[in-house]
Amino acid sequence: MMIIQVVAAGVISAVLALTLKRHSPEIAIIITLAASVLIFVMLLPTLSMAIAVISNIGSHLDGRLPYITLVLQIIGISYVAELGAQVCADAGENAIASKIELGGKVLIMAAAAPVLLEVLQIIAGLMT
Repeated sequence: MMIIQVVAAGVISAVLALTLKRHSPEIAIIITLAASVLIFVMLLPTLSMAIAVISNIGSHLDGRLPYITLVLQIIGISYVAELGAQVCADAGENAIASKIELGGKVLIMAAAAPVLLEVLQIIAGLMT
């Protein structure tokens, strides 16, 4: 089971980082970053399968593929922003972590803006 491998990698990395944090905080941060990347790489095949399934569903939704692409883009932005923010928070850089989260939210808003504009145009058309 993949979750056992992910949890094992996380727990081993956390114990190692906590052990080294007193003597070498720089190495502890590198271990945290490496563990984050390792776990993300471990999950890539599963994420690829999920994206393929969603894309397959999108191909059956006649003319709705841009919306599926948008949903995948927003999910990607949120995952990457969350990963970066958590790594920064683990390193004790909460200010940078919050800026990464803000950046992710702004990018999601920008990605969704065309759809929001289209919805507003439809509503305005219904009102006239």
